[in-house]
Amino acid sequence: MATANSRVDSWGYVIVLSKFVILFIDTGIEKSFGVLIPTLVERLESDYATIGFICSMHSTMMYLACPFVTLALRRVSHRPVAMSGGLLSALCFIACAFLKTTATVGICLALSGVGMAMTYLPTVLALNDYFKDNFVLWSTVAAYGYISGSLLLPILTERSLPAYGYQGEFIIFGGVALHLLVCGATLRKATDRSVNGTSEGGGCDQEEKRHRCGSVERPSLNREVMLHQLDEKGEEEDVSLLEWVDKEQENENWKETLLEKRRLIQQETNFQRNQKTLPNDSLGNCGILTEWTFFISLATLFLFSYATYSWMLFLVPHAEHLGISPSNAVYLSTLGGLGGILGRTILITLISKGVSDLSVYIVVGSICSGSFFLDFISSAYPVRATLAFIQGFSFFIEDSALTSLSKSAIFHENNFDMAVAIANFTSGLGISCAGIFTGYLIDVTESFTKVFIIIGAIHAIAVINLIIVCFLIKRRRKHFQTK
Repeated sequence: MATANSRVDSWGYVIVLSKFVILFIDTGIEKSFGVLIPTLVERLESDYATIGFICSMHSTMMYLACPFVTLALRRVSHRPVAMSGGLLSALCFIACAFLKTTATVGICLALSGVGMAMTYLPTVLALNDYFKDNFVLWSTVAAYGYISGSLLLPILTERSLPAYGYQGEFIIFGGVALHLLVCGATLRKATDRSVNGTSEGGGCDQEEKRHRCGSVERPSLNREVMLHQLDEKGEEEDVSLLEWVDKEQENENWKETLLEKRRLIQQETNFQRNQKTLPNDSLGNCGILTEWTFFISLATLFLFSYATYSWMLFLVPHAEHLGISPSNAVYLSTLGGLGGILGRTILITLISKGVSDLSVYIVVGSICSGSFFLDFISSAYPVRATLAFIQGFSFFIEDSALTSLSKSAIFHENNFDMAVAIANFTSGLGISCAGIFTGYLIDVTESFTKVFIIIGAIHAIAVINLIIVCFLIKRRRKHFQTK
């Protein structure tokens, strides 16, 4: 039994790796579009607003489609959905290589995002099944995929574009996306986890049961031994001996009953405590509507996603607009990824030591907003590299805010799944606006510097909203603790 349980625990780390690969592909391809945007504008004869919009459709649909994928997962096994989504995503990227209109390329990129959602969401749910108590920590570890993708794929795109051209780049993206098939194949059925999870829980229960059964069986065994002594003892001694054995057995049964009652009382207390956090439980499946603190936090998720993906899409074009060569501008993405590795490692260390993750987001978000406000100071490459490093450090810490707020701003565990779906949907809206609205601002202002300062102001609003949410969370927790 111990061997089986260890296999189940080890497989949870395979799920962590699968989510790592999915995020690597998503962010790596999205960041690589920053290299391709000038080429797409020229090839499709369009403007930055339209191209920015269609380039954001991949990641946008990955998040917007999550609620609909959830409905499909209730009827179909997770593994077929995940594998078919990976195949759909890869084929759509390959098809983009041969399409020549903005509308058709945008549709294919949107469908590729739907395929990503079909692989992404089952993996997130599987990760929560394996690491329910440490979901935020292991999700943060898996989010190293964000950093790795933004670090490597843009360089690969910049180096391969002169050699293979526009069509070759999308075929390469399709080949990278085919790895989603492998990620989908790693998923196991929910019943496998639940059965083995029972076995895991049974490890301690069996020990307790063996102890309790042993204590109950002892008097029964003693009673049988005593019965064999009836022939050797007098009648009075026999009666007193049997009475003593019966009394001992009653005492053991009483102890067992008392332990069971204590366990039931503890469960009832926990249930009542959870009920206090959701007074209107009569809403049933609509209990998420009572989580008003979570709905306030959605503004933070929307604005964080907007700022992050605006930075991803237009960091390299911004550097090129300042006169930096494309071969050097692409390394700004690499520096942002290196900053993200440092930031992610610090965040994991702080969470493991019990530091509030929401407090970390507030401090880091304030620093990130300040870096955007300083965008005007110089166009020198060392300055741009420093700002890119700081922004990558911040953004790759803040991308864990989705997971943290889905857990911290929810006061009833049954609402977690719906909270994750809504949070992903909101982030998808932010990504979509990042492409079209930021591109529109660039077309209107004809200045990347002004647009990046505006991004800093939007990001600062998100930080202020997060401060308000943290205050509301602490206030509500304190309210229920005093009850």
